Amino acid sequence: MKSIALILYGDSNSTRNAFTDDNFKGLAESLSDSGFNVESVLYHYSKAKQLESELQRFTAALSWVNPKERIERGTDNLNLDDILLSISKKGVYVSTYPEIILKIGTKKVLYSTRNMDWGGDTALYADYEDFEKRFINSLDNSSVRILKQYRGESGRGIFKVHLKDFENKTVSVVHAASSHEERLFSKDEFHSEFKQYFENDGLLVNQKWADGIVNGMVRCYLTGTKVSGFGYQESVALCPQSNDPKDLNIRPTSRRFYFSENCGLFQDLRIIMETKWIPQLQEIHSISDELLPLLWDIDLFINDVNATNTKEKYTLCEINVSCVSPFPPSCVNRIVLELKTKLN
Repeated sequence: MKSIALILYGDSNSTRNAFTDDNFKGLAESLSDSGFNVESVLYHYSKAKQLESELQRFTAALSWVNPKERIERGTDNLNLDDILLSISKKGVYVSTYPEIILKIGTKKVLYSTRNMDWGGDTALYADYEDFEKRFINSLDNSSVRILKQYRGESGRGIFKVHLKDFENKTVSVVHAASSHEERLFSKDEFHSEFKQYFENDGLLVNQKWADGIVNGMVRCYLTGTKVSGFGYQESVALCPQSNDPKDLNIRPTSRRFYFSENCGLFQDLRIIMETKWIPQLQEIHSISDELLPLLWDIDLFINDVNATNTKEKYTLCEINVSCVSPFPPSCVNRIVLELKTKLN
Protein backbone atom coordinates (compact mmCIF):
# COMPACT_ATOMS: atom_id res chain seq x y z
CA MET A 1 0.00 0.00 0.00
CA LYS A 2 1.36 3.44 -0.96
CA SER A 3 1.89 5.74 2.03
CA ILE A 4 1.23 9.47 2.11
CA ALA A 5 2.59 11.96 4.66
CA LEU A 6 0.46 15.08 5.16
CA ILE A 7 2.88 17.61 6.69
CA LEU A 8 1.50 20.29 9.01
CA TYR A 9 3.46 22.79 11.09
CA GLY A 10 3.68 22.27 14.84
CA ASP A 11 6.13 21.70 17.67
CA SER A 12 6.25 18.65 19.95
CA ASN A 13 3.37 20.04 22.06
CA SER A 14 1.07 20.64 19.10
CA THR A 15 -2.13 18.63 18.76
CA ARG A 16 -2.59 19.43 15.05
CA ASN A 17 -3.61 16.48 12.93
CA ALA A 18 -4.62 16.39 9.27
CA PHE A 19 -7.58 14.12 10.08
CA THR A 20 -9.11 16.69 12.46
CA ASP A 21 -7.87 19.98 10.97
CA ASP A 22 -10.75 21.74 9.19
CA ASN A 23 -8.53 22.61 6.21
CA PHE A 24 -7.25 19.09 5.54
CA LYS A 25 -9.55 16.46 7.02
CA GLY A 26 -11.57 16.13 3.81
CA LEU A 27 -8.44 15.42 1.82
CA ALA A 28 -7.00 13.06 4.47
CA GLU A 29 -10.21 11.04 4.54
CA SER A 30 -10.54 10.94 0.75
CA LEU A 31 -6.95 9.72 0.34
CA SER A 32 -7.58 7.00 2.92
CA ASP A 33 -10.84 5.98 1.24
CA SER A 34 -8.93 5.71 -2.05
CA GLY A 35 -6.57 3.09 -0.67
CA PHE A 36 -3.62 5.17 0.50
CA ASN A 37 -2.06 4.75 3.93
CA VAL A 38 -2.20 8.34 5.21
CA GLU A 39 -0.32 9.73 8.20
CA SER A 40 -0.31 13.22 9.66
CA VAL A 41 3.26 14.43 10.26
CA LEU A 42 4.29 17.54 12.20
CA TYR A 43 7.16 19.67 10.98
CA HIS A 44 9.17 21.97 13.24
CA TYR A 45 12.54 23.44 12.31
CA SER A 46 14.02 22.37 15.66
CA LYS A 47 13.61 18.71 14.65
CA ALA A 48 14.32 18.96 10.94
CA LYS A 49 16.99 16.25 10.81
CA GLN A 50 14.72 13.74 12.53
CA LEU A 51 11.91 14.50 10.08
CA GLU A 52 14.21 14.08 7.08
CA SER A 53 14.89 10.52 8.15
CA GLU A 54 11.23 9.81 8.97
CA LEU A 55 9.88 11.02 5.61
CA GLN A 56 12.06 8.69 3.57
CA ARG A 57 9.75 5.76 4.34
CA PHE A 58 6.77 7.41 2.57
CA THR A 59 5.80 7.15 -1.07
CA ALA A 60 4.76 10.81 -1.14
CA ALA A 61 4.99 13.85 1.13
CA LEU A 62 2.41 16.64 0.84
CA SER A 63 3.47 19.85 2.55
CA TRP A 64 1.10 22.43 4.03
CA VAL A 65 3.58 24.75 5.78
CA ASN A 66 3.60 28.49 5.11
CA PRO A 67 6.66 30.28 3.66
CA LYS A 68 7.80 31.89 6.91
CA GLU A 69 7.83 28.60 8.84
CA ARG A 70 9.24 26.42 6.08
CA ILE A 71 12.45 28.46 5.63
CA GLU A 72 13.34 28.71 9.35
CA ARG A 73 16.50 26.80 10.15
CA GLY A 74 17.18 24.79 13.31
CA THR A 75 20.46 23.93 15.01
CA ASP A 76 21.19 21.36 12.28
CA ASN A 77 20.87 24.17 9.68
CA LEU A 78 18.07 22.38 7.82
CA ASN A 79 14.69 23.78 6.84
CA LEU A 80 11.66 22.16 5.24
CA ASP A 81 12.71 23.05 1.70
CA ASP A 82 16.06 21.32 2.31
CA ILE A 83 14.23 18.22 3.56
CA LEU A 84 11.83 18.05 0.61
CA LEU A 85 14.69 18.46 -1.84
CA SER A 86 16.65 15.69 -0.11
CA ILE A 87 13.82 13.13 -0.01
CA SER A 88 12.72 13.90 -3.58
CA LYS A 89 16.21 12.94 -4.76
CA LYS A 90 15.70 9.61 -2.98
CA GLY A 91 12.48 8.85 -4.84
CA VAL A 92 9.78 10.33 -2.57
CA TYR A 93 7.19 12.32 -4.51
CA VAL A 94 6.68 15.79 -3.00
CA SER A 95 3.65 18.00 -3.60
CA THR A 96 5.81 21.00 -4.53
CA TYR A 97 9.46 20.77 -5.48
CA PRO A 98 11.60 23.48 -3.78
CA GLU A 99 13.12 24.54 -7.10
CA ILE A 100 9.60 25.29 -8.40
CA ILE A 101 8.90 27.47 -5.36
CA LEU A 102 11.91 29.59 -6.28
CA LYS A 103 10.79 29.82 -9.91
CA ILE A 104 7.12 30.80 -9.53
CA GLY A 105 6.28 30.82 -5.81
CA THR A 106 7.95 34.10 -4.85
CA LYS A 107 7.07 37.71 -5.67
CA LYS A 108 9.78 37.65 -8.33
CA VAL A 109 7.23 35.99 -10.63
CA LEU A 110 5.46 39.36 -10.93
CA TYR A 111 8.54 40.64 -12.73
CA SER A 112 9.36 37.55 -14.79
CA THR A 113 5.79 37.46 -16.19
CA ARG A 114 5.32 41.21 -16.55
CA ASN A 115 4.94 40.89 -20.34
CA MET A 116 2.15 38.31 -20.12
CA ASP A 117 -1.50 39.39 -20.45
CA TRP A 118 -1.84 39.47 -16.67
CA GLY A 119 1.30 41.60 -16.18
CA GLY A 120 2.04 45.30 -16.32
CA ASP A 121 4.23 48.09 -14.99
CA THR A 122 6.60 46.17 -12.70
CA ALA A 123 10.22 46.70 -11.61
CA LEU A 124 12.61 44.53 -9.62
CA TYR A 125 15.43 45.63 -7.29
CA ALA A 126 17.96 42.87 -6.71
CA ASP A 127 20.07 44.90 -4.27
CA TYR A 128 19.69 47.87 -1.94
CA GLU A 129 21.86 50.22 -4.01
CA ASP A 130 19.62 49.72 -7.04
CA PHE A 131 16.51 50.30 -4.93
CA GLU A 132 17.93 53.47 -3.39
CA LYS A 133 18.82 54.80 -6.81
CA ARG A 134 15.63 54.01 -8.74
CA PHE A 135 12.54 53.56 -6.58
CA ILE A 136 11.69 57.15 -5.60
CA ASN A 137 11.84 58.11 -9.27
CA SER A 138 8.93 55.72 -9.91
CA LEU A 139 6.73 58.00 -7.82
CA ASP A 140 5.27 61.35 -8.82
CA ASN A 141 2.56 63.55 -7.35
CA SER A 142 -0.18 61.00 -8.13
CA SER A 143 1.57 57.60 -8.39
CA VAL A 144 0.79 54.82 -5.96
CA ARG A 145 3.06 51.78 -5.96
CA ILE A 146 3.07 48.43 -4.20
CA LEU A 147 6.36 47.13 -2.81
CA LYS A 148 6.56 43.37 -2.18
CA GLN A 149 9.34 41.46 -0.47
CA TYR A 150 10.78 38.29 -2.02
CA ARG A 151 8.88 35.75 0.12
CA GLY A 152 6.08 36.33 2.58
CA GLU A 153 2.53 35.46 3.57
CA SER A 154 -0.61 37.00 5.10
CA GLY A 155 0.30 40.47 3.84
CA ARG A 156 3.70 40.57 5.55
CA GLY A 157 6.23 42.54 3.53
CA ILE A 158 3.65 44.13 1.21
CA PHE A 159 3.40 47.92 1.29
CA LYS A 160 1.34 50.63 -0.40
CA VAL A 161 3.60 53.61 -1.07
CA HIS A 162 2.99 57.13 -2.39
CA LEU A 163 4.36 60.64 -1.95
CA LYS A 164 2.41 62.48 0.73
CA ASP A 165 4.29 65.70 0.12
CA PHE A 166 5.73 65.92 -3.39
CA GLU A 167 7.91 68.98 -2.76
CA ASN A 168 9.55 67.62 0.40
CA LYS A 169 9.55 63.98 -0.76
CA THR A 170 7.59 62.81 2.30
CA VAL A 171 6.74 59.15 1.70
CA SER A 172 3.53 57.52 2.95
CA VAL A 173 3.72 53.79 3.69
CA VAL A 174 0.90 51.42 4.66
CA HIS A 175 1.74 47.81 5.51
CA ALA A 176 -0.80 45.22 4.31
CA ALA A 177 -0.37 43.25 7.55
CA SER A 178 -1.65 46.29 9.52
CA SER A 179 -3.46 48.24 6.86
CA HIS A 180 -5.09 50.73 9.22
CA GLU A 181 -1.76 52.41 10.00
CA GLU A 182 -0.11 55.02 7.79
CA ARG A 183 3.56 55.82 8.47
CA LEU A 184 5.37 58.87 7.11
CA PHE A 185 9.08 58.94 6.23
CA SER A 186 11.55 61.37 4.80
CA LYS A 187 13.32 60.09 1.70
CA ASP A 188 16.38 58.97 3.68
CA GLU A 189 14.27 57.42 6.45
CA PHE A 190 12.27 55.52 3.86
CA HIS A 191 15.37 54.03 2.25
CA SER A 192 16.77 53.08 5.64
CA GLU A 193 13.48 51.40 6.64
CA PHE A 194 13.48 49.16 3.57
CA LYS A 195 17.14 48.21 3.62
CA GLN A 196 16.29 45.16 5.77
CA TYR A 197 14.41 43.50 2.90
CA PHE A 198 17.65 42.97 0.99
CA GLU A 199 19.28 40.91 3.74
CA ASN A 200 19.96 37.21 3.06
CA ASP A 201 19.70 37.61 -0.72
CA GLY A 202 16.34 39.34 -0.49
CA LEU A 203 14.84 41.63 -3.10
CA LEU A 204 11.88 43.95 -3.63
CA VAL A 205 9.36 44.05 -6.46
CA ASN A 206 7.70 47.35 -7.39
CA GLN A 207 4.24 46.90 -8.88
CA LYS A 208 1.81 49.56 -10.08
CA TRP A 209 -1.19 50.00 -7.78
CA ALA A 210 -4.16 48.00 -9.11
CA ASP A 211 -7.30 50.16 -9.08
CA GLY A 212 -9.25 46.92 -9.56
CA ILE A 213 -8.54 45.97 -5.95
CA VAL A 214 -11.94 47.49 -5.12
CA ASN A 215 -13.55 44.69 -7.17
CA GLY A 216 -12.02 42.01 -4.97
CA MET A 217 -9.74 39.17 -5.96
CA VAL A 218 -10.27 35.81 -7.62
CA ARG A 219 -8.07 32.86 -6.67
CA CYS A 220 -7.67 30.19 -9.33
CA TYR A 221 -6.73 26.80 -7.83
CA LEU A 222 -4.84 24.34 -10.01
CA THR A 223 -3.83 20.70 -9.82
CA GLY A 224 -0.91 20.36 -12.18
CA THR A 225 -1.96 22.04 -15.43
CA LYS A 226 -5.72 21.88 -14.77
CA VAL A 227 -8.00 24.29 -12.90
CA SER A 228 -9.61 22.52 -9.94
CA GLY A 229 -11.59 25.32 -8.28
CA PHE A 230 -11.97 29.02 -7.57
CA GLY A 231 -12.13 31.35 -4.61
CA TYR A 232 -13.51 34.89 -4.56
CA GLN A 233 -12.70 37.43 -1.85
CA GLU A 234 -14.69 40.67 -1.85
CA SER A 235 -12.23 42.72 0.18
CA VAL A 236 -8.49 42.27 0.56
CA ALA A 237 -5.78 44.00 2.58
CA LEU A 238 -5.08 47.60 1.48
CA CYS A 239 -8.48 47.83 -0.24
CA PRO A 240 -9.73 51.43 0.15
CA GLN A 241 -13.29 52.41 0.96
CA SER A 242 -13.50 54.55 -2.16
CA ASN A 243 -11.93 54.41 -5.60
CA ASP A 244 -9.25 56.84 -4.46
CA PRO A 245 -6.16 54.67 -3.75
CA LYS A 246 -4.94 57.24 -1.21
CA ASP A 247 -8.08 56.83 0.89
CA LEU A 248 -6.89 55.12 4.09
CA ASN A 249 -10.40 54.27 5.32
CA ILE A 250 -9.80 50.56 4.85
CA ARG A 251 -12.63 48.06 4.57
CA PRO A 252 -12.24 44.92 6.68
CA THR A 253 -10.96 41.82 4.91
CA SER A 254 -13.92 39.62 4.01
CA ARG A 255 -14.15 35.86 4.01
CA ARG A 256 -13.50 33.87 0.84
CA PHE A 257 -16.24 32.09 -1.11
CA TYR A 258 -15.44 28.83 -2.91
CA PHE A 259 -16.61 27.47 -6.26
CA SER A 260 -15.86 24.39 -8.33
CA GLU A 261 -13.88 24.52 -11.56
CA ASN A 262 -17.20 24.30 -13.44
CA CYS A 263 -18.62 27.54 -12.00
CA GLY A 264 -20.00 29.62 -14.87
CA LEU A 265 -18.78 32.88 -13.32
CA PHE A 266 -15.15 32.04 -14.04
CA GLN A 267 -15.15 29.99 -17.25
CA ASP A 268 -13.36 32.75 -19.17
CA LEU A 269 -10.55 32.53 -16.64
CA ARG A 270 -10.49 28.72 -16.69
CA ILE A 271 -10.17 28.64 -20.48
CA ILE A 272 -7.42 31.25 -20.76
CA MET A 273 -5.55 29.75 -17.81
CA GLU A 274 -5.44 26.22 -19.23
CA THR A 275 -4.95 27.09 -22.91
CA LYS A 276 -2.59 30.08 -22.72
CA TRP A 277 -1.41 31.44 -19.38
CA ILE A 278 -0.18 28.21 -17.76
CA PRO A 279 1.73 27.12 -20.89
CA GLN A 280 3.30 30.60 -21.08
CA LEU A 281 4.26 30.49 -17.41
CA GLN A 282 5.84 27.06 -17.93
CA GLU A 283 7.76 28.23 -21.00
CA ILE A 284 9.14 31.34 -19.27
CA HIS A 285 10.42 29.30 -16.31
CA SER A 286 11.24 26.01 -18.10
CA ILE A 287 8.81 23.91 -16.04
CA SER A 288 7.49 20.60 -17.37
CA ASP A 289 3.96 19.35 -16.65
CA GLU A 290 5.42 16.72 -14.31
CA LEU A 291 7.09 19.33 -12.09
CA LEU A 292 4.07 21.57 -11.56
CA PRO A 293 2.76 21.47 -7.97
CA LEU A 294 0.08 19.01 -6.93
CA LEU A 295 -1.97 21.98 -5.70
CA TRP A 296 -1.23 25.64 -6.30
CA ASP A 297 -3.11 28.87 -6.87
CA ILE A 298 -2.90 32.05 -8.88
CA ASP A 299 -4.42 35.22 -7.38
CA LEU A 300 -5.69 37.93 -9.71
CA PHE A 301 -7.21 41.37 -9.27
CA ILE A 302 -10.39 42.00 -11.27
CA ASN A 303 -9.72 45.24 -13.15
CA ASP A 304 -13.09 45.49 -14.87
CA VAL A 305 -15.91 43.14 -13.92
CA ASN A 306 -17.66 43.76 -17.25
CA ALA A 307 -14.64 43.30 -19.51
CA THR A 308 -14.95 40.54 -22.08
CA ASN A 309 -11.22 40.50 -22.80
CA THR A 310 -9.28 38.60 -20.13
CA LYS A 311 -6.18 40.74 -20.76
CA GLU A 312 -8.14 43.81 -19.69
CA LYS A 313 -10.05 42.02 -16.95
CA TYR A 314 -7.30 40.50 -14.76
CA THR A 315 -3.96 41.54 -13.22
CA LEU A 316 -1.68 39.12 -11.38
CA CYS A 317 -1.42 39.65 -7.61
CA GLU A 318 0.69 36.61 -6.65
CA ILE A 319 1.18 32.87 -7.08
CA ASN A 320 1.12 30.49 -4.12
CA VAL A 321 2.75 27.08 -4.43
CA SER A 322 4.23 26.19 -1.03
CA CYS A 323 1.18 26.46 1.25
CA VAL A 324 -2.23 26.45 -0.42
CA SER A 325 -4.94 26.23 2.19
CA PRO A 326 -7.80 26.27 2.68
CA PHE A 327 -8.99 25.21 -0.76
CA PRO A 328 -12.34 24.42 -2.44
CA PRO A 329 -13.82 20.95 -1.84
CA SER A 330 -13.67 20.43 -5.62
CA CYS A 331 -9.86 20.25 -5.37
CA VAL A 332 -9.93 17.09 -3.25
CA ASN A 333 -10.95 14.63 -5.99
CA ARG A 334 -8.54 16.26 -8.42
CA ILE A 335 -5.67 15.86 -5.96
CA VAL A 336 -6.49 12.20 -5.33
CA LEU A 337 -6.72 11.42 -9.05
CA GLU A 338 -3.48 13.27 -9.78
CA LEU A 339 -1.67 11.40 -7.02
CA LYS A 340 -2.90 8.05 -8.32
CA THR A 341 -1.54 8.93 -11.77
CA LYS A 342 1.82 10.15 -10.49
CA LEU A 343 2.42 7.24 -8.11
CA ASN A 344 1.47 4.43 -10.51
